[in-house]
Amino acid sequence: MRVGRRGMLACGAGLALGTAQRTARAQAGSFPARPVRVIVSAGAGSGPDTAMRLLADRLSAMWGQPVVVDNRAGGSGNIGAGTAARSDRDGHVLLFSQASPLVLNGHLMRSMPFDPARDLTPVTLAMTTPFVLAARPGLGVRSLPELAARARESREGLTFATGGATSLPRFAGEQLARGLGIRLTNVPYGASPQAVQDTVAGRTDLVIDGTPLITPQLRTGLLAPVAITSAARFPGLEEVPVVAETLPGFAMGGWFALLGPAGMPAGLAGRIAADAIRALEAPDLRDRLLRELGAVVSADGPAALAAMMERERATLGRLVRELEVPIE
Repeated sequence: MRVGRRGMLACGAGLALGTAQRTARAQAGSFPARPVRVIVSAGAGSGPDTAMRLLADRLSAMWGQPVVVDNRAGGSGNIGAGTAARSDRDGHVLLFSQASPLVLNGHLMRSMPFDPARDLTPVTLAMTTPFVLAARPGLGVRSLPELAARARESREGLTFATGGATSLPRFAGEQLARGLGIRLTNVPYGASPQAVQDTVAGRTDLVIDGTPLITPQLRTGLLAPVAITSAARFPGLEEVPVVAETLPGFAMGGWFALLGPAGMPAGLAGRIAADAIRALEAPDLRDRLLRELGAVVSADGPAALAAMMERERATLGRLVRELEVPIE
């Protein structure tokens, strides 16, 4: 029986594919063979650090191996992410990162120590942290339609405070203003608490930041809630309208995700994602993350994380260009 050249090539390709699939399954099945190190691109005591330490305890119990948190802060998260990108791809070094190094920094910096789209393997989104837009009480605004009307009738225009000119809340505020068809002027501060304090004092009209910082001011009446960027009404703030109720499809907030170096086998990434999702969806862990960090578990695997990162890179890149944000 004679086998043509094309048949031999097809046979060889099939054997190679089968070998790769078996290798990926073997790697996933034998993982972890030793302690797992998770690089957190933020300092000890930060939101990402706290969240990952809680998750690490659960994964360590599942895997029968220590899961060690390695804080690599600096460079707006780039140092930790870049270190993880240069690590072995066998799953024993992972990255737990906030959004900025993965979808924003590349638009703000002339040079990056890694390419988030090319040098990392998405594993799973872990949790989201929505932003709250709040107003000084004297503004008389408690919803987005009221904000739009107030902005259009204001001769001086309205201002919104954020913890930085290149922070995610700043870009969320700018995207929101575009959606409403109004003009809002950003007033950036060196830190979020100062932005909140100046809005409470009436020096700025609005402030946008995370729920842990804004919620106490809403409870005491020092700020008035306008909207929240979560996908649905937020637990404990059910009275605050969701932005998407006025602007369908609006979605922008903070988030934390688990990733690995580029080249991690799909089977291994899927195995790690499945275990992380199972740990995160435990009711007691869900409650603690919400209570301590204002974070909602939203874990859905490699493909969904990859699509979300691509979508947010495009949105933020457009905003950076339109706003003519200086590139460092």
